[in-house]
Amino acid sequence: MAKVIDQQTDDKIHHGRREKLRASFKRYGLETFNETQVLEYALGVAIPRIDTNPTAHRLMDAFGSLDGVISASAEKLVSIPGVGEQAASFLHFLKQFTIYMADVDRKDTIIKSSSDARAMLVDLMQKYGHECFVVLCLDRKGKVILHDKIHGDIDKVEIDVRKIADMAMRVNTASILFAHNHLTGTPNPSDADMDLTRLIVNVLTPLGIDVMDHIVFAEDKHYSFFGQGIIDIFKREHNAFVQSQDYKDVF
Repeated sequence: MAKVIDQQTDDKIHHGRREKLRASFKRYGLETFNETQVLEYALGVAIPRIDTNPTAHRLMDAFGSLDGVISASAEKLVSIPGVGEQAASFLHFLKQFTIYMADVDRKDTIIKSSSDARAMLVDLMQKYGHECFVVLCLDRKGKVILHDKIHGDIDKVEIDVRKIADMAMRVNTASILFAHNHLTGTPNPSDADMDLTRLIVNVLTPLGIDVMDHIVFAEDKHYSFFGQGIIDIFKREHNAFVQSQDYKDVF
C-alpha cells in the first residue's frame, strides 16, 4: 500500500522540487533539462504554488513532445487535467515567441537565390501548426527588409494581392519571395496556388518588383515554383500579354 502523505508534507516536497529546478536553471540554463522538465519549469511560471510535474507528464503523454504541446490548440490543452486557460494561453505564447524570435534573427539575412530562401525558411515553416503564407521583401542587395505572415489556407482564404503590392512598394522592395505550408504532407501546388502565383507575377512585374520564387513546404519536402520553371513561364506569359494588341487596346 502506498504511503499516505499529508498535504503539508506534500507541499514541502513540491516546493523543494520547484526550487531545485530553479537553481539548476540559474546555474546551467536548460542544458541539463529534458523536455518534460523544460515544460514543468515553464508551467511553474504560469501556475504558481502548484506542482506542475504531473501536468507536464500528462501533456507530454498527450502530445508526444514539447513542440507538440506548445503547438496544440487551446481547446486541446485545456482538456488535459491541470491545464487551465491561463496555462494554455502561456503555452501558446511560447510557440509564438519562438517564431517571433526566429523572425528577428533573420532580419539581417542576405538572400541571393531561391536556395538561400529555402535554407532560411525551412525550419521556420515546419514550426507552424496552421496554414501560413509568408512574404519576404528584399532590397537590391538581397537583404530582408520586411518579413510578414498571412494566416489561412490559400484554397479557402483570399490573399489580398493589392495589399501585398502596397506593402512591397512602401518599403521600396526590389524583389519579393513567397512561401506557404501544406499540412497534407505533400508540397505539390494546388490550382489555387498556381492561380495566386500567376496573379502575383502579373501584378508586381509592372511595378518593377521581381518575383523570385514561391516555395511550398510540407514536412521535410518542398516545391519551388522557380526550381520547376513555373515562375519563368508566368513571367514570359506576362511579357507576351504586355506586348499584345489586347494589352494595348486596354491601356
